[in-house]
Amino acid sequence: MHYCSLICLFVISALTTVFGAANLCVDTKANSCGECISLPGCAWCEYPEYANNPNAVISRCDLPENLEFEGCPKGSIMNPTSTQNATQNKEHSNVGELDVGKATQIRPQLIKSKIRPGDPLTVRLSFKQAEDYPVDLYYLLDLSNSMENDLESLRALGQTLGESMQNITRDFRLGFGSFIDKTVMPFISTVPSKIDNPCSEAAPCVKTYSFHNDLPLTPEIEAFVNKVKDVTHSSNLDNPEGGLDAMMQAIVCQDQINWRKDATHLLVYSTDAGFHYAGDGKLGGIVLPNDGYCYLDNRGHYTKANEMDYPSIGHLVKKISKHNIQPIFAVTENVIQTYSNLQKMIPKSVVGQLTSDSSNIIDLIQDAYNALKGKVILEVSAPSGVTISDQTAYCSSGKADGLECDGVKIGDVVNFTLSISTDTCLTKPINVSVSPYGYNEEVIITLSPLCNCECTQDEAPNNCTGHGAYECGACVCNEGFTGLDCSCDQQDEAGIESYLVNCTDAKTGVVCSDRGECQCGSCICKQFADRKIDGKYCECDNTTCDRVYGKICNDLGKCNCGKCECKEGWTGNACECTLDESTCYDPNKDKNNDTKPCSGNGECMCGACECKTNTNGIKFRGQYCETSPGGACDIHRDCIQCWAFGTGTYNTSELCQDNCAKYNVTVLGDEGSAYQQECRFTDLSDDCVFNVYYAEVGDVIMVDVDKEKKCITSIDPTYIIIGIIAAIVGIGLAILLIWKLLTSIKDAREYKNFQKDAQNPKWQGGENPIFKKATSTFRNPMYTGGKPTANL
Repeated sequence: MHYCSLICLFVISALTTVFGAANLCVDTKANSCGECISLPGCAWCEYPEYANNPNAVISRCDLPENLEFEGCPKGSIMNPTSTQNATQNKEHSNVGELDVGKATQIRPQLIKSKIRPGDPLTVRLSFKQAEDYPVDLYYLLDLSNSMENDLESLRALGQTLGESMQNITRDFRLGFGSFIDKTVMPFISTVPSKIDNPCSEAAPCVKTYSFHNDLPLTPEIEAFVNKVKDVTHSSNLDNPEGGLDAMMQAIVCQDQINWRKDATHLLVYSTDAGFHYAGDGKLGGIVLPNDGYCYLDNRGHYTKANEMDYPSIGHLVKKISKHNIQPIFAVTENVIQTYSNLQKMIPKSVVGQLTSDSSNIIDLIQDAYNALKGKVILEVSAPSGVTISDQTAYCSSGKADGLECDGVKIGDVVNFTLSISTDTCLTKPINVSVSPYGYNEEVIITLSPLCNCECTQDEAPNNCTGHGAYECGACVCNEGFTGLDCSCDQQDEAGIESYLVNCTDAKTGVVCSDRGECQCGSCICKQFADRKIDGKYCECDNTTCDRVYGKICNDLGKCNCGKCECKEGWTGNACECTLDESTCYDPNKDKNNDTKPCSGNGECMCGACECKTNTNGIKFRGQYCETSPGGACDIHRDCIQCWAFGTGTYNTSELCQDNCAKYNVTVLGDEGSAYQQECRFTDLSDDCVFNVYYAEVGDVIMVDVDKEKKCITSIDPTYIIIGIIAAIVGIGLAILLIWKLLTSIKDAREYKNFQKDAQNPKWQGGENPIFKKATSTFRNPMYTGGKPTANL
């Protein structure tokens, strides 16, 4: 079975190579207009007389250009396109201008569309930043022991933080939460004394906890300041913290945190340490995955910290996107790389570096908010079966791929386009959602299927013989019946046999020429994208006609069973010849005086003159056959040559006198000729060239001939060959002599140096380095003067 599949694939590939790509519109054998337009790129001809040719079975479902080429009127070609209509398109507005407490930043808001398979729908959207858009800022602080200084800074700057954000937008709310880690080993010490006070005895702190929602979002800045003053730091054992647990709860607990639906959601995450993620909980015996639901009690405490694992980063990112949260990671230098890597996974998030005591927190939040506000990202949510492509943004800085713009300021309008398409007919209307990330606004695009034709209602011929219904120019037959009028019963064996006889070419004995199939006595021919098979027995092929520059019928005709049927004004086997004769008239003459093209001396063929010959069998010349055969010089040649030199055709005085009596030829001396017309001839008797000058004076032709001919003396090639050989031998001998001279000079110089060195020898003496004398000399240490006492 496996090998058969491979062989089948090979055969299909080979056939595709030979015959071209298949025409799916025809191959699917759509029986109705609805079935046809459900295929991408296909169209249906509803013209009643189309496809009723008894000599060729033509499919009503085909490519639009093929239908028109086969004679279907343009108005009868059913080829609907996808449409759209913006049913809700409010103007851009700031908060409260159109709706109380709301702004309109993206338009249109609702789009109703009908989409056809394979026909993309191009949607255009525009976005404008609104002033005073509501902002909810939730401050999530790491309260482990190392963040004690940062807590003090936040207490001192709490009031300033609220006031600075209110300068950005008048509708601002602030909330506060804190986190440490899970309260099981090895994340904390379970020694009883350390549970109540995980810090030192000298500087006690509160018990370790996972996450507390200390203050839900509120417009009361004073409440934020007081709550920050009330909280106290704690401690844990390991360096990573349980920040992802806290982020998950702060995001999903919408009601407890008090996130507003129509507001920008900022989550400031401040820490000096890394974070635990999914899988780390197993260290403490926690294996249940985080389910992403809210588990805050009435005090705002996370109750499932020791029962569920930390969330994965992917899970957290999904919740961030779902609830339009824009994180701001305010972290210290030692972990900024860790959070920069995390930021790359989260759309519309920012990382900023805190000072050691968080004293720059206000500037950091303001800069981060401005960066987030200036970035517009559109998110598209589409069900399966819908393809989103060609996403383009038209930003103030120019055109860019994708649905994202940076540097957008309040009041700026940016535009976006995207294409929506389907490959098959939708079974029911579906919605595609487009929303700007970080805002609770969206565009709903409702896609309804466009798979039915709105055809002219005509009466059915023969009532489709009672076996079908008439629709869009053709009978849609009931099951078991086929044919143009549904008269063919596919279960009638006797009828099927007679049908095969009608489909068999008597010359070849092949049913439908092996290029189609027999249906009710008619051949349904195979069709391809670039090749059309037709004829009663599928014997005709529209690619077998003559070509010009690779173009069938020069693209100026229709190939009908191997023969070109040219358009008006063209002819030839490949429609390569124009019938327009305007190019065969000499433009330098008055066209109205030309009774015939080509000056009457030729025929206009394919827009160019084909010149005739005269009675002597010599052709007229020139683009418009305007030059007489031979030309003036050739006419006078023989007579001038005989009078001047006695050579040529009339080389005797009798012949010259009889044929050239009207010529008066003078051989020039040193003087020049007064005649203007000049000719140059070659005397074939001696291969010499001579010039003549002439003028026609009445019936006499006055001719002056140069006194001397210009003859080219040829050189005997023998001397040339001998000269080349001599030159080669001479150059070789010269090279050998030069080489011999140079080597002799070098040898003489070296011999002279040898003799000089031989006359001045220098011999140097020396001692054996290992030789020692047989005597030793000693000095008496007690002797005060004189010579040594002993010499051995």
